[in-house]
Amino acid sequence: VAAVCLAPLLIIGMCFMLGWNERRAVCSSKAIAAGEGEVQLMGCTNPNEWNGALVMMNCDVKTDGLPTFTGEGDFSSLNFKGTGLKVKAEMYQCVEHKHTETNKDRIGGGGVTTLTRYSYRLEWKERFIDSKAFEKRWSPNFLQDCEKDNPLWPSGVPQSATKYAEIVKIGAVKTRLASSIPVDTPISNVSAPSGWVGGISQYRSSKWRVSKNGIGDVRVIFYGNDWGHPAATLLGKNVNGEIKAWTAQDSWLCSGSTLYDLRMGSLSTDELFKALHDESTMLTWLLRFVGFGILWFAFSLFFAPLEVLADCIPCVGPFLGDSIEAVACGVSCLPASACCSLVIGIVWVAMRPVVGVPLIIFFCVVTVAHCAFKLRSNMGQTLTAGSATAPYGATVVAQTGEPVVSVPIYERLAGGYGIALAPKRKKRTPSSASPSWLWPK
Repeated sequence: VAAVCLAPLLIIGMCFMLGWNERRAVCSSKAIAAGEGEVQLMGCTNPNEWNGALVMMNCDVKTDGLPTFTGEGDFSSLNFKGTGLKVKAEMYQCVEHKHTETNKDRIGGGGVTTLTRYSYRLEWKERFIDSKAFEKRWSPNFLQDCEKDNPLWPSGVPQSATKYAEIVKIGAVKTRLASSIPVDTPISNVSAPSGWVGGISQYRSSKWRVSKNGIGDVRVIFYGNDWGHPAATLLGKNVNGEIKAWTAQDSWLCSGSTLYDLRMGSLSTDELFKALHDESTMLTWLLRFVGFGILWFAFSLFFAPLEVLADCIPCVGPFLGDSIEAVACGVSCLPASACCSLVIGIVWVAMRPVVGVPLIIFFCVVTVAHCAFKLRSNMGQTLTAGSATAPYGATVVAQTGEPVVSVPIYERLAGGYGIALAPKRKKRTPSSASPSWLWPK
């Protein structure tokens, strides 16, 4: 089923993904280059400066207009004014781990044996784990390591979540990129509620503990943006005091490419655009490797029926199946490489011929090498079969249907005499069933 259905779908899907990725890489590179040539440096006081143009600024994050985030549960007294609030709440719980191992039957026949094991450990988790649904709830491992079921998530413990402000002010302008500002600085100015300990960065409580091994213990950490380092670099189009996405001019096969970025720290123009280019290149290569790997896997699936057939052979079947699987893995690399380079080459030929043409040439070389290898292998098999000589005295049948016997004759060779085999017709006696004129004299 995988070879017939899944493999072709994977190949088609990865071809589309690789083509889209190459188009995105070219268009993104063009947009970054165009933006670097048009960007204008903007100050932090006049929101209408360079209105309608692509601007870049190095300004501080302002508290003006930011919401005040409040806590939940026992931490309802928490109030934090910033670009966002992250809550990380965890409970110490019993967790089930499933381990599945599938092995081929070594006696052959194509059968497999699946062994499933369950183990239990105590871990900190950000969500409630229902231990009553465990497969081996009362197994010795569960009773030894967990002892009791996990309690329900307490109402006094907030849920893990991250919230962001809708609009944040950078210098004199506004932007909707508040989620680009990290919320990874612990909030320490929170009073510990009753039954909780801590107060520096982490708060813990044992009010809901149900066993001596600590099941039910909870801990909470609150994070916000770092007001100690408010400097930020903003890039986008200034539209009446609000920075929005800037759209590059359409070009051949590229339309709608945008630039819109916010990151912490003061970066120069060269540093910012180099970072944008490096990030785009990294994403391009990542998707290339992913696409190539899935293509390799998809082509290897075509050999799956051969592996299954080999597994069905008694005794030696599993070993033959493993050998076919290993060979298929290596052989599948060649068509995957050719397919990947072909798709990438076609896109680059259309968008940038200087780079695309060598990729197409590489595809042709790989394809020709593969065909030459197959042709040479077939010719070798034919020559091996045709060079087989009948042993002395053996009877063979010629194309005329008459029996021929190979007998030795002496033949003068360079440097002496040698023995060569020459066919000699074996005389047959006419039978009454056939007329005498059919037999040679």
